[in-house]
Amino acid sequence: MTRTLTATALLAVALATSAHAQQPKTVFTVVRPTQWGAYNLNPFAPNDQHLLPTNSAIYESLFYIQGLNGKVTPVLGTKSAWSKDNKTLTVTTRSGVQWSDGQPFTAKDVAFTFNYLQKYPALDTTGLWKSGLTSVKTSGNTVTFSFNRANTPVFQYVAQQVIVPEHIWAAIKDPVTETNQKAVGTGPFVFDSYSQQALRVLKNPNYWMKGQPYVDAVVWYATNSNDAALLKLLKGEADYGYIGVSDPKGGYASKGPNYTYYWPVSGSNYLYFNTTKAPFSDPAFRRAIAQAINTDDVAQKAYAGVARAANPTGVIPAQQQAWLPANLRNASLKYNPQAADAALTAAGYKKNAQGVRLGKDGKPLPAFKILVGAGWTDFITMAQVISEDLKQVGLNTQIDQQAWSSYAGGLQGGTFDLGISWGWGGGPNPYYLYYQSFSPEFSAPVGKTASSNLAHYTDPAITKALAQFRGSNDPATQKKAIGTIAATVTRDMPWVPLTDRFEFSLYNTSRFTGFPTAQNPYTAGTADDTAGARLMYLNVKPK
Repeated sequence: MTRTLTATALLAVALATSAHAQQPKTVFTVVRPTQWGAYNLNPFAPNDQHLLPTNSAIYESLFYIQGLNGKVTPVLGTKSAWSKDNKTLTVTTRSGVQWSDGQPFTAKDVAFTFNYLQKYPALDTTGLWKSGLTSVKTSGNTVTFSFNRANTPVFQYVAQQVIVPEHIWAAIKDPVTETNQKAVGTGPFVFDSYSQQALRVLKNPNYWMKGQPYVDAVVWYATNSNDAALLKLLKGEADYGYIGVSDPKGGYASKGPNYTYYWPVSGSNYLYFNTTKAPFSDPAFRRAIAQAINTDDVAQKAYAGVARAANPTGVIPAQQQAWLPANLRNASLKYNPQAADAALTAAGYKKNAQGVRLGKDGKPLPAFKILVGAGWTDFITMAQVISEDLKQVGLNTQIDQQAWSSYAGGLQGGTFDLGISWGWGGGPNPYYLYYQSFSPEFSAPVGKTASSNLAHYTDPAITKALAQFRGSNDPATQKKAIGTIAATVTRDMPWVPLTDRFEFSLYNTSRFTGFPTAQNPYTAGTADDTAGARLMYLNVKPK
C-alpha cells in the first residue's frame, strides 16, 4: 500500500513552485514535536542550526557506526585499515557515486573535506586536528589519514564526518555562516521545499544504491508538543516520530497492532559527586552513599517501570557482554541502608545523639544540594527518592532546580554538591563514555569549565588504561583496559549510575515495513536528523 499526499499536505509542502512537476506517490511522513529554525542546509552547522534532512538524507559519511554495538556499515567508504603502529588509517572510497548535480564523487572530495576542517577550525567540532591528525592525502581511490600518535578510537569521528563536494565548497569563504540552500550531496534524497510547518525531500534518481530508497519522498511536519505529535501518529497522519512519552507500552503500543516503538538503552542517568570538595572527595563516603540509594526505586518512580536501574559501571546493556569482565556484566548496586550507615561511621562520619551525621571534624554536615534542571520532572523525582533514602543514614539534602545555563554551569564549573545528569559522553563501546567522563583533559579546576568530566575526578589507573586502549587495535588489549576502568569506577564511585536512558522512536506501521527494531537493530534508534535515520529512510518499504 502506498501513501499519496492529501491536498492539505501538498499545500503545506509546496511553498514555492517546485522543479518537480509530478508529485511523489510514496511518501514517508515524520512528525516532529518541535519547530525548526531557518532555511539552513549547512552540514557543518550544529544539528540544532541546520534543517533535519541535512545529515540524515542529503549528505553522507564514510561509514555508519551503530552506537549500541559498534557494527560498521560502509557508506562512501568501502573498507578501512590501520597500520601496524596504529598511526596511519587508510580508507578505500566507493566508486560509481555521483553528487546530486551529476559530478562524480572521488577520494579527493574526502581529503578536501578533512583539510577544510583544518583550514576552518570552527568546523572541526570533534577535534580531529587536535587529536593527532597531521595530514590527509589521496592516491587513486584511497585516502590516507596520518597521525602523530596512536589513537584508534578516533576512527569513529573520521568515519562519521559528512563529506562535501570540493567543486562547491572550495568557493565558499565563510563556511560557518553559509546556509547552503542549494545543497549538493551524495545522499538518497535531494531537498525540495521548506516552511516552518513542513519540509520535503525527494528521492535522488541517481543514488548509488540501486533500487533504494523505496519511497519517493520524506516529509517532516512540525507540531508544538509531544502530545500533538503523538496524536498524528495515532491518527495515522504520520509514520514515524522521535517522541518521548511516559509509558510507550501502555500509552502507545497497547492502542493497536500498528503502534510500535524502538527504545534501545543508549546511555544512563547519573548522580554525580563533586569530588573537588569534602566529604565527596572521600571514596569511602561516596561508596556508602551509593549503597544508601535504592536505584530500583529511583527508576520505578521516575519512569513508571519503563527504565531499569543502571549497571554500576555505567556501561549500557548492549555493550556489557562484549566489554565487561564476567563479574561486572550483571552487577547491580546493592541497596543496604544498614550497611551504608555502618560504613559511614567506620569511615569517620559518626552520628550525634540526634541522629545527625557528623563530618570528620565532629561538626554536623550541612544539608547538601542536589542540582537538577528546573522543571525536569524525571530528575526531580529521582532527587526526591534520593533525598528520602539519604535521610535514613542521617544526611539531609535540598533539591536545587536551576535553569539550563546555571545547571550546566554548576556541573561543569565544580560549584555543586550533588547533581543529576546524563553521561556527557558515549559511543559504540565504553571507551568513549569513560574517556569523556574521566580523562584529565575533560576536567578543570573549580571555577573553570570542565567540558564533560562532571565529577571532576581522575585516577592514574584510569588515565593509563585509556591510553592503552587508544594505543591498540587489539580487542583483547582494549577489553582488558575497559575492565580496569570499570573496576576502578565501581570501587571509587565518582558517580552513582541511576537509571537507563533511551532513544525514543515511535512507529505507525500501517503503511510501511522495514523499521529498525530490537530484533533487527540496524540503527541505534537515534533521532530523525541523524545518520542512523538515513538508514531507516533507505530501508522502509510500502506494504
